[in-house]
Amino acid sequence: MKGTSFNVLTMRNLIATVFCLLFVASPAIGQKDKEQNPQPGYTTSILREPVFNESRVLAEAITIDNWLNSNYGKLSYEQKKGPREHLYYLIDSRVKDLYAREGRVLPKDHDPILELLFSWTERLGVYGGSIVYNALRSPTSKISKIMTPLMKMPRGISLTLKGDLLVIDSEMGGWTVSVPYYFMISRIHNFTASNGLRTHYVVLSTGTGKHKSRVGHSQATLVLIFSPTVDTARFVTFWKQQFGISDSDENVSLSVRNLMSQRRLDATSQIYTEIATWTERQSSIAVIYSGVDGAYQWNRDHFLDFLRALRTRQISSPTNFGVSTKPGSLQ
Repeated sequence: MKGTSFNVLTMRNLIATVFCLLFVASPAIGQKDKEQNPQPGYTTSILREPVFNESRVLAEAITIDNWLNSNYGKLSYEQKKGPREHLYYLIDSRVKDLYAREGRVLPKDHDPILELLFSWTERLGVYGGSIVYNALRSPTSKISKIMTPLMKMPRGISLTLKGDLLVIDSEMGGWTVSVPYYFMISRIHNFTASNGLRTHYVVLSTGTGKHKSRVGHSQATLVLIFSPTVDTARFVTFWKQQFGISDSDENVSLSVRNLMSQRRLDATSQIYTEIATWTERQSSIAVIYSGVDGAYQWNRDHFLDFLRALRTRQISSPTNFGVSTKPGSLQ
């Protein structure tokens, strides 16, 4: 493996470092930093009850790193889904432990476990994984190198890390949204949909919540869809059909933008799907939120936070929307 893969010496150093972190408590442990405002705009009340305890995160981080070093080159895009999601279960648990100890979600000091986990995220198909990894890596490390982005961004859309938030910004579309850095951004598209409308399409996963399925936990999913059109009826009809929402589904009053959403529960899969749509600045927007019963309720506050975080601005030429790109393409 090139770049940030870990050899035996690195692993020994990691284990020694983590041992010290776990058993030689620093003065900051157990004391929340009152000056911090973690993940501004996003509630911190659900940063509790990690699905894995600290010792299991440590053990599984090392295990999955070893497994990926041996198997990564053999994995197809579809086969990367399982390890990608498991990485984010571990990341979510680590972030929740960090918040419980220090009142922050991005570590103030070097965290070798988060560095190790994020060293794989972009290689497994997550936008912004390299950006977060470079922010987490030890600046004095002679082993782990700065990671070059692998996921190709569509022209006119940028992704940056500001504090503990990832910011997705569309210069051509005139929209921007920020999310906590530990959210998993799996798709950023710029294409013409089959309804003929130019479309920006972003898919990301929230933190992890527990539920009663065999696995016992999962992330919830957020989808942002943006088109430079005021033909909202055409836009809404098309996307409601794509996500299986009908006019007879439950209407839900939201506490954001005076919006109403529509929501349905699939009786077989026990997955909730909720869609909010509106027109703003000569554009039509849809945000879809879905999750398994349990994880859906646990993360729903972050759906509302996402709606609040989404901003639009006036653009001079809404028809200048960039070029079509294939989602998830690697450079």
